[in-house]
Amino acid sequence: MKIVGYVRLSRASREESTSITRQRQLIEKTCELRGLNLVEIVEDVDVSASRSRLDRPGLRRVRARIAEGTADAVMVWRLDRLVRSVVDVGVLLDEGLQIISATESLDTTSPMGRAMVEILQVFASMEAKTIGLRVSASQEHLRKVGRFPGGVVPYGYRSIPHPDGVGRALEPEPKEAAAVRRVADEVLAGSSVYAACARLNADGIKPRRAEQWGPTALQRMLRSNAVLGRVKARGEILRDDETGLPIVFWEPILSVADVERLRVITDWKPTPGRAEATRQGRQRRRASRMLSGFLTCPGCGGNLIVKQRPAPARPIYACAAAAQGRVCAGGIAVECDRVEDEVGRKFLALVGRYLVTEKVITQRDVAHLAGLEEAIRETTDAMREPGADVGALVARLARLQAERARLDAEPVEPTVELVETDETFADRWDRTEWLDRREMLLAAGVVVEVAPAKRRGLWDPARVSISVGHGD
Repeated sequence: MKIVGYVRLSRASREESTSITRQRQLIEKTCELRGLNLVEIVEDVDVSASRSRLDRPGLRRVRARIAEGTADAVMVWRLDRLVRSVVDVGVLLDEGLQIISATESLDTTSPMGRAMVEILQVFASMEAKTIGLRVSASQEHLRKVGRFPGGVVPYGYRSIPHPDGVGRALEPEPKEAAAVRRVADEVLAGSSVYAACARLNADGIKPRRAEQWGPTALQRMLRSNAVLGRVKARGEILRDDETGLPIVFWEPILSVADVERLRVITDWKPTPGRAEATRQGRQRRRASRMLSGFLTCPGCGGNLIVKQRPAPARPIYACAAAAQGRVCAGGIAVECDRVEDEVGRKFLALVGRYLVTEKVITQRDVAHLAGLEEAIRETTDAMREPGADVGALVARLARLQAERARLDAEPVEPTVELVETDETFADRWDRTEWLDRREMLLAAGVVVEVAPAKRRGLWDPARVSISVGHGD
């Protein structure tokens, strides 16, 4: 009889007795003692039978060999290496797969052996489910007592020994936490998530599992409960039994008020026609340059738009009167690179040595109030769930509303101030791309004028003049 051996090891099973090497040795020895022809041993390493079911590379190869007749049966160290589900073992037996165990009295080539396999598989399935319940219960308990249950550590944190001496806890990782706060500040100050993401990547600040940040991953992080020091058990945030407020297990990176505002800012809802508007916006973006919207035609007063000149192939700012059905007696055209370079040079000559100032919005800490609002909203939503304990939820809601009424009397007045950074305009200009440079020009209230050429084909930097206002 031709035998194909099958060995498997999951991530959770690293004991020497179940190692891949040990399984292979037992299969080889059993085939030798029984006089069976071992044609191949197939491996599935770091694969769970409970999660992957029958969708495993090695098992697919075993089934294919038996189906094509190059093997008559599969031999395993134990039956649970092959399957852990009663349904799955039934599927394999119905396919005609013959199973032999090297360490158990199981051989489905006989009717009695097939019956024994089916009975034992019921117990294997029960064992797998029991293990899953134990692991789940253990993780839930660790969360409730303020210990990190393991798994992926959220970005911005690192795992440390718990202060009580038992288990693990989380604390902010300085560099990652600074990156989280930086992005949050930028978005709260008016930057888009996309722009904040581009700046992180440009500065070489990487996520843990990718080469660059993506807007979706960054947005998910800003909206998460992890940055608030909260944890979930069975999909629900763990709360204080008395107040109903979420429990904070480790130091938050962001305040509740900031995260609530970030969730509002980054909330996305599909809008009819959004896809088409996005497509058109991308087209406009491709046709945009640093000075788009800054330049007007001295002949007709209309905006100069970006055009692609066929030969030589360099983009130009040109009067759009003809394309818009208007008449312009003195329309002009100027190469984009030349006028942009000259505007940059003159802008930095005026302000390059000064420190950049940024608008900072400061709001009195209302984290507790924001947490109450969130808890009230979630408690109200929970009342609509089937089987909800309405009495307990009503009592919780009453306590939350009473506390909110007390805090509502305290006015919250945001303040706005301009704060100098430690970076000059020249330094920032050198390290940024055209989009950020455009923002700098807009913030400074720059007005650009381009005079007609005195002689066709002659570039004269004196044609460009700028003035700097106060901006917003």
